[in-house]
Amino acid sequence: MLRTTSIFALALAPALAFADPLLSTMTADNALTEAPTEWLGEEPHLVIMGTVSSYDFDMQVSDFDKLDIHELSMKREYLLNETDYSPYQELDFGIEFMLDGMAKQIEGKLVHADFNKLGDLPNTFSLQSEEEFPEGDMAFTEFEFEWEADGRSVNEEIADWTGTATVNLDPARGQAPNGDGLIGGYINAVNGDNNIVISYTLNVTEFEVED
Repeated sequence: MLRTTSIFALALAPALAFADPLLSTMTADNALTEAPTEWLGEEPHLVIMGTVSSYDFDMQVSDFDKLDIHELSMKREYLLNETDYSPYQELDFGIEFMLDGMAKQIEGKLVHADFNKLGDLPNTFSLQSEEEFPEGDMAFTEFEFEWEADGRSVNEEIADWTGTATVNLDPARGQAPNGDGLIGGYINAVNGDNNIVISYTLNVTEFEVED
């Protein structure tokens, strides 16, 4: 049975408060005052809270129609091999949107040797800094964001995270490569002074099988 937590009622971690849209990404009418400590449940949502490279995030989206979104994606990536079996090794999310007059793009990914081989969900991984398809209870994550305003470009891609990542929902495990269903999970990642917390449940929009 899946464990879910209301986005309006849960144990919370330290609060965030910022203003400058060049330095922060903060959506309106946010329900949470502090970062979630666990996955926020099966209803589609995207919550990103924390500070990365001195840029602050308090992005809480549970009604995607209220945000000016140009593109919202969730992709499964598989590895083509010589048999009929394709290891499921990566899940990626991305969002492009307008906020405070700026076009912003945020991307994240989670990498593992083969998500198809996970047992019952939820499954929690320890994060490692190497991307080479970690096995067992290890995974790799990356967080990237980009925007431009006032003659200044922001383009950050941060890896080398420690912490944990949990896959809570993914009905396509053990199936042939496909782009169906929802993927949900939770990431709490640390890299020095950087800390990002992400809870997501998103419709899968595509899949890719790589050579």
